[in-house]
Amino acid sequence: MTGRMVLASLAIAAFSLCPAPSLASPDTSASVEAASAPAVRDEAAIAAAWHYAGSDLTADPAIRFGVLPNGMRYAIRHNSTPATTAVMRLMIDVGSTAEAEDERGLAHFIEHMAFNGTTNVPEGEMIKILERLGLAFGADTNAFTSYDQTGYLLDLPNVNAETVDTALYLLRETASEISFAPEAIERERGVILSELRTRANYAQRNRESLFEFSVPETRLATRSPIGDKTVIETASAERFRSFYERYYTPGRTTLVVVGDLDVDAMEAKIIAAFGNWQARHGEAPDVPLGRIDVTRIDQANIFAHPAIDEVATVVRFSPYVEEADSRAARRAKLTRAIGYNIIGRRLGRIARQENAPYVGASIGRSDVYKIANQSVLNVAVRDGEWQRGLAAAEREVRAALRYGFTDAELAEQLANFTTGYENAVRGNQTRPNDQLADQILAMAKDGMIVTTPESQLERFVALRDSLTLKMLLKAVREDFGTLDKPLIHLSTKVDPEGGAQAIRTAFADARKTRVTKPKARDAQAFAYQDFGAPGAVVADATIEDLGIRTIRFANNVRLNLKKTDFDKNRVLVSLRIDGGDLLASRDKPEATSLMNIFVRGGLEAHSLDDLYTIFAGRAVSLNFGSGEDYLGGYLATTPDDLALQMQVLTAFTQHPGYRSEAINQYRSYLPNFYARLNATPEGAIGSQIGAILSDNDPRFSLAEREVFEKLTFDDLKSAISDRLQQGAIEIGLVGDFDEDEAIAAVAATFGALPEREAEFRDYDEARARRFTDNRAPRVLHHKGEADQAIVEFYWPTTDDHDYREDVRLRLLAELLQIKVTDELREKLGASYSPVARSFTSSIYPGYGYIQISTNVATGDVERVAQAIRQIAAELSAPAPMAGAAIPPSPIAADELARARTPILENIANSVKTNTAWLGIVDAAQSKPAKLERFRSGGTAFGKVSAEDLLDLARTYLPPERALLVQSLYDEAGDKGQLASRTGPVTTNAAPR
Repeated sequence: MTGRMVLASLAIAAFSLCPAPSLASPDTSASVEAASAPAVRDEAAIAAAWHYAGSDLTADPAIRFGVLPNGMRYAIRHNSTPATTAVMRLMIDVGSTAEAEDERGLAHFIEHMAFNGTTNVPEGEMIKILERLGLAFGADTNAFTSYDQTGYLLDLPNVNAETVDTALYLLRETASEISFAPEAIERERGVILSELRTRANYAQRNRESLFEFSVPETRLATRSPIGDKTVIETASAERFRSFYERYYTPGRTTLVVVGDLDVDAMEAKIIAAFGNWQARHGEAPDVPLGRIDVTRIDQANIFAHPAIDEVATVVRFSPYVEEADSRAARRAKLTRAIGYNIIGRRLGRIARQENAPYVGASIGRSDVYKIANQSVLNVAVRDGEWQRGLAAAEREVRAALRYGFTDAELAEQLANFTTGYENAVRGNQTRPNDQLADQILAMAKDGMIVTTPESQLERFVALRDSLTLKMLLKAVREDFGTLDKPLIHLSTKVDPEGGAQAIRTAFADARKTRVTKPKARDAQAFAYQDFGAPGAVVADATIEDLGIRTIRFANNVRLNLKKTDFDKNRVLVSLRIDGGDLLASRDKPEATSLMNIFVRGGLEAHSLDDLYTIFAGRAVSLNFGSGEDYLGGYLATTPDDLALQMQVLTAFTQHPGYRSEAINQYRSYLPNFYARLNATPEGAIGSQIGAILSDNDPRFSLAEREVFEKLTFDDLKSAISDRLQQGAIEIGLVGDFDEDEAIAAVAATFGALPEREAEFRDYDEARARRFTDNRAPRVLHHKGEADQAIVEFYWPTTDDHDYREDVRLRLLAELLQIKVTDELREKLGASYSPVARSFTSSIYPGYGYIQISTNVATGDVERVAQAIRQIAAELSAPAPMAGAAIPPSPIAADELARARTPILENIANSVKTNTAWLGIVDAAQSKPAKLERFRSGGTAFGKVSAEDLLDLARTYLPPERALLVQSLYDEAGDKGQLASRTGPVTTNAAPR
């Protein structure tokens, strides 16, 4: 039987929903009739299995909870956001901490093997089946392994019976039917080793050092999910099966389905599919995670690496106390959360001050996998300033725990929480599938009962109306405990003088300093609420087929509106002011580099911290930056706060603060940014690829650190002030709002400004960008792991002005993604996650490229490069001469279908989301061509043939057009220089 015939027979079985054979129960006679039988529900058993039996909290009645006689839990919820879609989540309560010494890495390896052959699905077919149904690998089909869970995630682009039944069938296969063919394991070893190599870096080693120091007697310190290299290389199929059969059992499994499905029918299908599953060897007990010595105190640990950020982690452990979920427990947790938020606000305020002692700090308390509780203070500082930063953060925490909080601080938090809970109630009916599924999974894992937003608001209001400062302080004190004589882990570039003892001494000395009672801060009113007489509307039209209303005010400000019901009580906003990165030039490439800290400069009348306080309880986004051709941003608000949001955006346009503390904070990030550039293969390529592709055009090349250290807000002002005052403006609104109120809000703000330019400028000179003509291979060097490398190929293409060409390029890139995944990952086992993509610029005429990139072992660089060359060569081979024998096409019909179908499903579903609509509403008047593309939907993709793609490949993918870039380990010790340029750069390459 051929592979295609096997697939056909599999599809028939899947579509009729015959349950997968169970080794424990050979009876496979269950059929569609079984799926239609009414479910027999034991409500007491269900409540016990889902841990809400003895709670005074009421689980959300919209969720159908269930448990099968074999112990498997399931939960189903109908939801139509987005319509006609669904998500499925299969969770197995086992992870790396269950592994024996000779099993380290098998939990994660088994997750991979689920896609490499089961009893009824041949190796390599599962991903292909899902792609044919419209699920893209990675985007819609994914899996993960953690310390204590393994999860399989499917996002269904439609709820057709074929799609739902097949997805459920494949999850059933995953649950008990993975085959572990030795040859399949051998092929996958390389993929796992590639992933291990990719993760191995200074950040991973720092985490390992922290765990080994703080929790040395637990499996958290010795059972990283990625595993042990020797085990990965040598584990036999028998070891895989032993672990799999021991832990992939019904009693450890939870299935969650959320989407636009009939709940009764879905429940019947789950029962039919999983009801015959039995644990082969019974339910194995949990493996003890170890112990945490809560009496261990006053110790320090240092991890030093030239690229690491300097961060101090301060920990005190205390005994874990089991607390069942209840109204009282929720009230206590909420009280503590309010207190911790106040301390967090204080810590953040200090970080935003002039000459701040640290870059950032946070505080919190949590349990460590229910072994112990931990109170934690994290402090990130500038290089060499750990002592100053640690002392300042500790002092602030100690002051809060001693003197408590102010009325204003409590009021700010209560306002924020009130708004959050009220908005959750308003948007309850349009919560997305994945968010609802995540809540249910959290309940399955931690016992936090999913309740309705209405009941959450009711409980919060009861707390809000009775909470006092005394109660708040008492709750935080009792929960957090003390940081006296803690465990301290310091990551730093250079070992501090005096080592660990110096850290302990410094912290002890800091604890001896006196703290003073925090001063109350005066409340402020927002200073920018009146911008003059509201602007008059001079043009009002509707694009009937798209339902987009277009407005033009007398001062030339444009407004586009699209009402939807996809997301209740939510409005997406776009603000586009002429300019953006096009303001940069070769002479002044740094023009908009500081736009990424523009908001941190506050307003003339208010600092950023003032704004946080002023807008407590309001759904206002502080997002104002720079895009390729605009100043402004994309953000979200609510109908109630839309008018205020418009005031805020207008204020940033007319009264930016340009405060110096933002510049100082920006400069504090630069040392770490530059220290990381060559610390990994990704960093080496990311820092230099712009210069390589542009022949060192200063607009796209990363400047030396000194260039950014010299920048001031005066440089930014000189570049953008004219655009903020005079540049054309186009605003887009999508979502749940009243059109008349929205028009009035814009009329009173942007519409009230003086007359502006009517059109966006052309910036012809700034739009000049070319792909390098130099095809000589480039070799870059990194200072990371010796066995890590990256191979990248670039082929220049074109811009996106020709939609038909753009569609074909995107589809060609999707086809390449399938081919490089099949070749590099599945056949060669040389790469964990090869990527192919097409970039076609909408800003720079004629500029675009196809890129293939992959992480590989140093020894596999040439093998992988040759494989990629071969794929491109096969696709770009000349067409056969007239009269010659026609060879088989290098594009199989199935490959083209697998590339095309996920795109079509994505396009079909995009019209159900506000985000997709904002993508055309944002520039509906200035860029009408975007409307035509949107109207076409997936039609253009459906018309592309294999021969069309071969013609395109012959144009763009010939071997002589390829540019090869490699990032290799720097064996010679050369630190690697940035590609040369004579001036600073713009935000295109600026550190963020």
